[in-house]
Amino acid sequence: MTQSTSLDLRRRSRMRNLRSRAEREGARLQFIARTGSLLAVGFFFALVGKWNAALYFVLAELLALMVLGWLQYRLARRREAPAWIGYVIGTLDVAVITALIIIPNPFGVAGVPPAMQLRESGFKYLIIFVCLGALTLSPRLALWLGVAAALAWLGGVLWVAFRPGTIIPATQLYGMPLEERLSFYLNPNFLDAFDQAANVFVMLIIGVIIALVVSRSRRLADAYIKAERARSNLSRHFSPNVVDDLASEDEPFGPVRRQDVAVLFADIVGFTAYSEEHPAEDVFVLLRQFHRRMEQVVFDHGGTVDNYIGDCIMATFGVPRAGADDATRAIRCAIAMAASLDDLNAQRRTAGLVPIDVRIGAQYGPVVIGAVGSERNLSFAVVGDTVNVASRLQVLCRDLDARAAFGGALLEAARKETATALPLLAEDRGPIHLRGRDEPVQVWTLPLVAAITPHALSA
Repeated sequence: MTQSTSLDLRRRSRMRNLRSRAEREGARLQFIARTGSLLAVGFFFALVGKWNAALYFVLAELLALMVLGWLQYRLARRREAPAWIGYVIGTLDVAVITALIIIPNPFGVAGVPPAMQLRESGFKYLIIFVCLGALTLSPRLALWLGVAAALAWLGGVLWVAFRPGTIIPATQLYGMPLEERLSFYLNPNFLDAFDQAANVFVMLIIGVIIALVVSRSRRLADAYIKAERARSNLSRHFSPNVVDDLASEDEPFGPVRRQDVAVLFADIVGFTAYSEEHPAEDVFVLLRQFHRRMEQVVFDHGGTVDNYIGDCIMATFGVPRAGADDATRAIRCAIAMAASLDDLNAQRRTAGLVPIDVRIGAQYGPVVIGAVGSERNLSFAVVGDTVNVASRLQVLCRDLDARAAFGGALLEAARKETATALPLLAEDRGPIHLRGRDEPVQVWTLPLVAAITPHALSA
């Protein structure tokens, strides 16, 4: 089996599971609507009918249908319940309803001809049960309920038609003179075959319409699920104010392009040694705390989390679209990260845990950005010398005994954006050669925050 086939099978399996849960929820709504409808019908009969044995029989029939609906709901709730259960109980539903409508009430007025019972029957009540199929979220079941109801009603009409004494005109009723038509209508044994055929036809049409509505609802639900999954994936990388904008576009990232952005790296110093000396559970707790805090700080400053690389987080400002203050927000984000880490270390000390030492590097300049990967697994990549410089500056912090190191291009861009972007404690370290680059980089640093103690993680 190829990787493409495997991914497609897993995707289909997830969709089937989601649909199965949706259908179980639909069964619950169907049970509620069905029970409510039967209670409303029973209340109507009790209000307008005469309290006698015939009414008690009707109410008992409605109660039996409620029990049948409860049984269907209980079976539908079971995850392992076969799909044919809905078809069997749905068929039994319409068959019972049709029989109750057409067959005379044994406690009612005696001597009512079957044809008269058919004309005075509640065909409309059968339509209610067909409409309940819209809540199943299964187009096939909804269509089957319409077909089963049409066949059940047709069977009932044929049963009446072949009863002794039933009168069916040999010619079309509506082409007869009015007096002759009235004579048929006043005859209790008269069966209007055209009207009953129309009832069967209308039932089929209703079934098809409901099936189409359910099918469209499923497509909308699938689209909603995919959109929410895409939105969830985007929310892992982009600030909330950007997610809605990206999720609403067909190609939110656009073509591969070059633009100026601010790139920031934040890394835990001594994480490898910490991982060797502590249980894996503690390591994961530390990573989650670090990632959650840094991610929130990045999002609070309108940045994008480009990647998590173990204990390192990479963020960009100006992706996917350049802003008027990308460099300024990157600097402010670095300062806010330091403050957030001081708060985290205070909590860790209170809990008797070792504080963490995090160093930050940031630079501003041209990068190449664009979506990479396949249609099944796209990611947004930011590459270029600016990224490499930001990463090297983060490593350089250890040699310079600094909390954060900024490239000169970042400070220069921030000065152009706003006069207040340069932090007062920043120190000019002059041009410094970074590994892998021929040209030196002008470096500014922020000192270590006093809260970091000698017991913090070290290289």
